Amino acid sequence: MPEPTPAQLESLRVTDEPAARALRQDTHLLGLFLSPASPSDVAARAGMPANLVHHHARRLAGLGLLFEQRREAGRVYYQLRARTFRVASDLLPPQDPDGNGRGDLRDLTGGFLAAYERCWAFMRDGEDGVCSFGNDEHPAPPLEDATDPIPVPFPAHLDRLTLRLTPERYARLARDLSDVLTRAYAEGHSETGEPCTLAVLTFTDPSADPRTLSRNLNSFLGLNPT
Repeated sequence: MPEPTPAQLESLRVTDEPAARALRQDTHLLGLFLSPASPSDVAARAGMPANLVHHHARRLAGLGLLFEQRREAGRVYYQLRARTFRVASDLLPPQDPDGNGRGDLRDLTGGFLAAYERCWAFMRDGEDGVCSFGNDEHPAPPLEDATDPIPVPFPAHLDRLTLRLTPERYARLARDLSDVLTRAYAEGHSETGEPCTLAVLTFTDPSADPRTLSRNLNSFLGLNPT
């Protein structure tokens, strides 16, 4: 009697450091195995050599992040071991280069700077950045767009606001910002386009002057549409 086909788990807790590190470092590749797929098929989608994807798939299976779902016509089909992985918090502390917080910020910083540099190449001579200051007595003037639209389809955009908040108002505003991403997640992918990252970053900053209300817009989006 043949053995039953292994099933993907809904959730799996990762308690092994190498698996936790691979989960962070190989997130993109792992996501291509959400449904059963052969490394050769994944290689074409990922733009990687097939032998390299075969190597990584075997390694990730050895770490328990993928499993061999079936063999068919001489091909091995791998699948994510679980749809959700929960990583023990003590495996990758913030002090670790790939740790919680530090790894996220490194990845976001690198991705944003690369996008910013691509946009900067299209900047026109004479365009200025804008930085405004204000306080309760003299509020900062509303920020105007610092640039005209540039001929790139996905302009880098950074909008930062520093102001004094109560814990309750801070939590409400942070959740309001995340709600935008929740709605985008529910809408899913556009039919066409490119992979884009939208991020929400909020934190308390004891070094900031509590009397200062400051906003920094560093964007290539250009004028708001009317």
